Amino acid sequence: MDTTLRELLDSIDPTGELWKCHQCGQCSFICPSYRNGGIRTREVMELTLIGAIDPADDDSIWQCTMCNSCTERCQMGVDPATVINALRNLAASKGNVPDHFLQEAKLFKTTGLSFPITGLTKKMRKEMELEDLEITDSAKDDLEKLIGATRLGDLDLE
Repeated sequence: MDTTLRELLDSIDPTGELWKCHQCGQCSFICPSYRNGGIRTREVMELTLIGAIDPADDDSIWQCTMCNSCTERCQMGVDPATVINALRNLAASKGNVPDHFLQEAKLFKTTGLSFPITGLTKKMRKEMELEDLEITDSAKDDLEKLIGATRLGDLDLE
């Protein structure tokens, strides 16, 4: 097993609880992504446990919606959502991040928002009598510090 994958498993599961997974498939069955042709949570768990997943090359982990339904559904108390999140962190550290995630992160870094303010957004906010979205320079400075202190700061967002 890849040393970094082993270290990852040890860090998120020091007591070996993940090995309770008996591949029943309930995590996949409840998963909205799986039902629409996306991630196969059971398979990700199996591949992770046997050390056969390569986060640097696996794209399926990015199809997870992070809704935590898999974790809530698991009758054995296993936490597939935490495993997938950890795999994503490891994948990102190895340069495996889908472009649309990077674009959203870049937008967040520069504007403080995870979506662009479009004419439609402005119109809808006005109709709902909401204030315009303005991110102050001070808030942007704070955001840059926060990003630098997290794993998001490890990504090349230039």
